[in-house]
Amino acid sequence: MSWNQNLEILSSNVWGKDAESSAALPEDAVALCAYELFVMAILDMDQIAYIRQTARGDELWMVTEETPYENPTRASADEIAKLEPLLLNQSKQAMRVLTMTHTDSILRSGMFLLSEYFDAVCGFYSPVKILAEGLLIKSDYEEINQRQNATIRRNQEVASKQRTKIIEVASELGLHPQPPLLNPEIWSAQCPSTGHQLYINARKDEFGCGYCCVKGNHEKLREFVESRKT
Repeated sequence: MSWNQNLEILSSNVWGKDAESSAALPEDAVALCAYELFVMAILDMDQIAYIRQTARGDELWMVTEETPYENPTRASADEIAKLEPLLLNQSKQAMRVLTMTHTDSILRSGMFLLSEYFDAVCGFYSPVKILAEGLLIKSDYEEINQRQNATIRRNQEVASKQRTKIIEVASELGLHPQPPLLNPEIWSAQCPSTGHQLYINARKDEFGCGYCCVKGNHEKLREFVESRKT
């Protein structure tokens, strides 16, 4: 399915910062599908995505449950569970994460919204596998992931041929810079002496770490790494 240029995101709350977007799941919300998310190589989450269509816009709602990774009760990779038992096991507290322009096709809106959500959390959350089909079936879910993976491959191929000064410095300093995902200019690298990442804009010769409240060019990056050795 190709995205029409008329489709537009009106509001975003993918990180749950807007407390007013957290509420009981609307009764008229329709389940799109349930799936696993792998979170920063640490945690597994189950999510059920829902769509709610209104005259003001089409909304993507999420019900999320954290589950231990390598849960032995998981279905096999090729097995798709029934959606109804998952709905019974999930809490009904939900979060409205995206709102888009209203369309006459609930399937088209659902595909677009879920694709935009996965793009927004890319690098932090990784879709693993579909757990249960709803309005969207397995092939729809796989189409969304294949589109995203194709974009990442293209960006990484281009970036690998255009290594800039700050990327070379990050490699020299042992920060193991990783090529871009969906933003073709933004690399990630290990933040020195921490367990998190910093981000590098290769074109602008800039890096930044929100956790450490530091940013600058490749020379500042050298100073930052050196300061962590003392």
